Amino acid sequence: MRPAYLAVAALSVVAAAIPSDATTRRVKPTLVASSALFSSASNRRAAANKPLDTGLLVAGLTGGWVGDIVLMGKDSRSEDPAVRASNLNRGSAAFAINQLAYHALFLRAGARITGRNVALRIPAMLGGIGLASIRNKKALPAAVGYGTALATTSVLAQDSRPDAALGGNLFVVSDGLILGRLTLLRNGSRLDALTDSAVMATYVVAQMLLVDRLAEYIVGGK
Repeated sequence: MRPAYLAVAALSVVAAAIPSDATTRRVKPTLVASSALFSSASNRRAAANKPLDTGLLVAGLTGGWVGDIVLMGKDSRSEDPAVRASNLNRGSAAFAINQLAYHALFLRAGARITGRNVALRIPAMLGGIGLASIRNKKALPAAVGYGTALATTSVLAQDSRPDAALGGNLFVVSDGLILGRLTLLRNGSRLDALTDSAVMATYVVAQMLLVDRLAEYIVGGK
């Protein structure tokens, strides 16, 4: 199912750049379904034999799917920055389920939190919190709470494999761009649309790399 995922991902990136919200709302939710399918198609029997791990992956992807739907809602295009921030907080709450599931799976796969990897992510976390504090305090729950969860995913992925590490770092970049859009850019501007496209591009690659790594652990046990 990799071709299906990549096709949907490419369409999502283009739709964000145009921008075409209607296309994005139709296409982006199918990303999770595509990733879930290709992540287990190679060996469904092995996945079925590890119900806890498979359940964690499905729960995490479901949280991401709900988060995608929330973030694409009409409030995401509100002229009121406070309304957009509240929408971001709701979407981040759903995506936190995605990150918590990834934490559990990476830990079960043998990844560990190290001081060095934590230290490398502190500047990005503080930057996001500082930006929200100065430009839109309503976004602080997402910047602090979800930002911590996302940074933890990145830390664990860094201790796993290079492709997973890249996925974790791209996820941080993607959500950093989301916060930047909210706090620094005029809603609906050309730069806003191009940044949204960059958000989408980094997000779809991040999810693909992370799910690939975790699916390999579930199917192959390594």
